[in-house]
Amino acid sequence: MHKRWLWILIAVLLVVGVGAIGVSVGAQRPVPWRLIRNFPLDVLMEEAHTMNDCLECHESSEFHTCTTCHDDHGAIEMENVQFYAGVVFAGDVPNPGYVLINDVLPYRDQPYTHLPMLDLLAQQGVDDFESVTMTSVDGGFVTVTKENLTPDALLMPYKDGIRFADENLHVSAWIKGIRRIIVVGRETPLLIDGQATSMGRLLIGPTQLIPLEQTDVMFKSEEDGVVRKASAASHVEGVPVYVIVANPAFTQLTARDASGKETTLSAQEARGSLLVQFRGQVTLALPGRGRSQWITNVVELKTQ
Repeated sequence: MHKRWLWILIAVLLVVGVGAIGVSVGAQRPVPWRLIRNFPLDVLMEEAHTMNDCLECHESSEFHTCTTCHDDHGAIEMENVQFYAGVVFAGDVPNPGYVLINDVLPYRDQPYTHLPMLDLLAQQGVDDFESVTMTSVDGGFVTVTKENLTPDALLMPYKDGIRFADENLHVSAWIKGIRRIIVVGRETPLLIDGQATSMGRLLIGPTQLIPLEQTDVMFKSEEDGVVRKASAASHVEGVPVYVIVANPAFTQLTARDASGKETTLSAQEARGSLLVQFRGQVTLALPGRGRSQWITNVVELKTQ
C-alpha cells in the first residue's frame, strides 16, 4: 500500500512538473490533470513503458505522437486503399517481381486516374518488346503485341486492383482484376535443347506452383495453455521442365549458367523441377532441394 501511494505521488509530481515545463516553454496544450483522475495508475505506467520502448527506435529530440508513430510503423488508417496489394511483373524485364498497385496508381480515389501501359513499361525499364500479356484473378488473360498497344492503352483503378482498357481495342480485350503482367522481349537468351527462347515466352505457356520449405509451427497460448499447430509454407510459380524440353522422358538434365558452369542431374533428381524467376534470375527450382541448392542464372538446359 505504501508503494502504491509512492507511485501516485511520483505521478502527480511528474504531471505537475511536465505541465509547468510545458507552460514555461509556451506549449499550447499543457499536460491535462484529468489523466490521473480518469485513468488507473497501472494504465499510465503501461503507456510510459510503451513510450520508453519507442525510444529504442527514435531520438527523444525527434519524438512524436502516437498517431505519427502508428503511421510510420505501417498502420493503415485510410480504408480501401491497397497500399500493399500488387501485381506480378514478370517475363523479359530487367527487374521481375511485384509492382505495388499504390505505386502504379497513387491517386486512385481521384477522377480520371489512369496510367498508360507504355508509361508503366518505361518506368520498369522495358524499352523494346514484342508483346504484353495480362492475366486476371479469375484466370482470364489478354495478349497485346507492341504494334497494337497505343498510348490510349490505360491501366485504371478497379475494386480488385487494376483494370486495363483501350478505346482502340475491342472491349473483349479489356480485362479487370489484373494479377500478372508478363512481357515478351525481342531477344531469346535462353536455350532449351537447342531452341532459343526466353522466360517471357515460357511464362505465357503452361505454369505450375510448387510449395517451398513447408514446416510445422507450434504456439502455446498464454490464455488456456493449449499448444496449437499450423503448417507454414510459400509457393513459387514456374514452367515445368518436362513440358519445355525436347524429350520429356529424359534420363539426364544438364543446366548451364551464365558463367559456363554445367550441372548434370539424373531424371530422379530433376523430377518436378521448374524454371522460375527467382530474385531476378532464371533459376532451376528443384523441389527436393532447399533454395540454396537451386541452380541460378540459367542460360541453357539440355536433356539426354
